[in-house]
Amino acid sequence: MIKNILFDMGGVVFLQDTDEAVRRFRAVGIDTAQYMGMYGQRGFFLEVENGDIDTDTFCRKMAAATGRGSVSYAEAQHCWLGFVCGVPEDRLNNLLRLKEQYTLGLLSNTNPFIMDFTNSPRFSASGLPISHYFHALYLSYELKVCKPSPLIFNKALELGCMKSEETLFVDDSLKNVEAAEAVGIHGLHVATNSDWMKPLLTKLDEYDTH
Repeated sequence: MIKNILFDMGGVVFLQDTDEAVRRFRAVGIDTAQYMGMYGQRGFFLEVENGDIDTDTFCRKMAAATGRGSVSYAEAQHCWLGFVCGVPEDRLNNLLRLKEQYTLGLLSNTNPFIMDFTNSPRFSASGLPISHYFHALYLSYELKVCKPSPLIFNKALELGCMKSEETLFVDDSLKNVEAAEAVGIHGLHVATNSDWMKPLLTKLDEYDTH
């Protein structure tokens, strides 16, 4: 029986627009091909997501990469928030419904620039931060490791006192879902930005009847 559900954030909780993020970074002179890949970030983009560097260091490295004298926190955050193109209210309501029955966790490769927005009242139309919709947040830059490393899943299980066989992970990256399954967590792969509630309920029903 499933007792815990872990959710990815971008493309699952909020609608993600990678193209817009690419446009914003390119507009300030970043060659995104060097730093942004289909399955994750590279270079100092990865460093800020796995907690190796802080936001000030990221801004300095971004300035160096663009040949500019400096890049402000606000400028860097504007680029990162290009990934966020909407937060469907019905999706948040579904999380609240699920939270009444399951222990919910957010398990995301992310960084302080994005979390400063999502974990603030600006995140939702109701003025509630993303933390309101989950029992716990498991963030790559705080755990010092990114998906698809098995270590991030094991750390989340340990911190949340969760058993892998009682846990389901929802992500729009098949690679990440397969990584979760490799450590014994049940997986549900969903299309980016899709409404996942129906397939999730179907999956939960399957586990509840076996």
